[in-house]
Amino acid sequence: MQHSHYDMESRKNSTCPVERTLYILRDVWTFMILRDLCTEPRGFNQLKRSVDGISSRMLSERLKFLEEEGILERNVSNTRPIRVSYTLTPKGKSLSSVVDTMRSWGERWISPNGENCDN
Repeated sequence: MQHSHYDMESRKNSTCPVERTLYILRDVWTFMILRDLCTEPRGFNQLKRSVDGISSRMLSERLKFLEEEGILERNVSNTRPIRVSYTLTPKGKSLSSVVDTMRSWGERWISPNGENCDN
């Protein structure tokens, strides 16, 4: 039996705001990047160390995509050595409440060992 594949690209132009939002915030990597950038601008290597398990290629792809979507901006210093940092745009900062809500929900309903809490 073949499982249906949820094609994110086909959701890009949906008239449903939930589907369009899922197109942008499609994976765990995106949320981990947002989590880190909600507190302060970070460089590529800082994000790579903080987002456990992400490959350099995937991080680069997600950062480029989020920049194209207007969620973050890439800042290049004019110092030597050149430093690149990423920061949330106003559009990206508006997602901090989503990240905070997810954090609060997890603290309330998911125990540290991964089990659901009863209260």
